[in-house]
Amino acid sequence: DFVKDEGKIFGAVGIHPSESLGLKETDLDEIKELAGNPKIVAIGEIGLDFYWETNKQDQYKSLDAQLDIAEEMGLPVVFHIRDAYEEAYNFLQKKGLPARKGVVHCFSSDWETAQKFLDLGLYLGFDGPITYPKNNKLREVVEKTPVERILPETDSPFLPPVPYRGKRNNPTYVKYVYEKISEIKGIDVETLKEITKSNVEKLFFNKG
Repeated sequence: DFVKDEGKIFGAVGIHPSESLGLKETDLDEIKELAGNPKIVAIGEIGLDFYWETNKQDQYKSLDAQLDIAEEMGLPVVFHIRDAYEEAYNFLQKKGLPARKGVVHCFSSDWETAQKFLDLGLYLGFDGPITYPKNNKLREVVEKTPVERILPETDSPFLPPVPYRGKRNNPTYVKYVYEKISEIKGIDVETLKEITKSNVEKLFFNKG
């Protein structure tokens, strides 16, 4: 996810679990080199995805190696976890996290699972699905998660929020995620923005 040097835009670099088959040392060397750019503020998305992929051992190997890079470079991690929350939690609990920890991107499990990752010191990222009418389970997670550990996201071009469900997602649609979190938490949007801005600064820029 390398981005151009434009204003306040920053990036993360990592090998997605679906791309972990046949991982080579040269691939890891490239991630480390890219992570040295001052505009790169995290390693990710990395993690486990057992929805499509069957190369589980390659995924574990890739995750393990990139966690080491995050620790070495002093960077937090953006985790991609799909249909593998229990496996990812067990691995991270045993492996340990880099000092800067990270965020579970696009969290989509239940409160019991959320508690486990919060106890590891991670933030939770919430996206368009919290606006879907039948997704009460995920809204419960938002309600119970401390606002100081929440990061609003979009996952563009996927998972657009209501009222754009079924269409291509857009980063500007994050405002609908903010509005829903504000509604659930009983916090006005401007206050929520200030809190989540502080969350971003703490996690990615080591401020506070």
